[in-house]
Amino acid sequence: MERRSILVPHDFTKVADNALDYALELAKTIKANVDLLHVVKTSKEQSGALKQFDKIVSKLTSKPSDVEIRTHVSVGSIYTDIASKASELHSTMIIMGTHGAKGMQKLFGSFAIKVITSTHVPFLVVQDKFSGIDMSKIVVPLDESQESLQIEQVAGGLAEIFKSKVHVVTEKKVDSNLKLKTAVHSGLITKQLKAKGIEYETKILTKKKGYAIDIVNYTVSIDANLIAFAYHSDSLLPQFDTFAQSLITNKAGVPVLVMNSKEAGNYFF
Repeated sequence: MERRSILVPHDFTKVADNALDYALELAKTIKANVDLLHVVKTSKEQSGALKQFDKIVSKLTSKPSDVEIRTHVSVGSIYTDIASKASELHSTMIIMGTHGAKGMQKLFGSFAIKVITSTHVPFLVVQDKFSGIDMSKIVVPLDESQESLQIEQVAGGLAEIFKSKVHVVTEKKVDSNLKLKTAVHSGLITKQLKAKGIEYETKILTKKKGYAIDIVNYTVSIDANLIAFAYHSDSLLPQFDTFAQSLITNKAGVPVLVMNSKEAGNYFF
């Protein structure tokens, strides 16, 4: 059986090294290889980038013996090349490092979500506060959209591998129709988790500072270290951009896994 691939876009910064460390630990558990990708503007920059990768790999002290690290340098744009390389490699996941909101803005400008939503591969964002992989507790926020349920494919797969407890959270609704929809969705996903033998807990969050911030605060309160949510690319409204970016660049530095539910494949875990 061909080994899985974890793709790590790397810009030769410390936080990108954090993403690499995370990828190596995950790769060891799910039996995957790690592919490093750097995108340059011209072919003249390729050889220098490959030399940088050689230095990074040679300095690794915690590389699992059965994990192969492969390096790639593409001439193009991060807005297309990350997705195309992930597709070419049939990557299980993309893991990227960012310096919170400021770093995301510096790296991606106003197109932060565009990069993440350019691919159907689950996209895990690790901030500079990363202190080691921990998937013992996974927080899965749902909303009234059916697409939000698709995160179970990935979160459930990870929970099975890591024996995680999944915390399914929803926002307290006043409208009776929205209340019913979120309750049904919570019931559906917990039924799937139960069928897989995955421990879970449900929580309705009372609105305090907005759903995204409330999710992060809840995550911190239970000492969880991964938030996983799904989106539907046709529903990318300005309001969603704010919600998604607030989660992805959360001030607590919690790693966030995002999945495009519209294009979700079935070969991840």
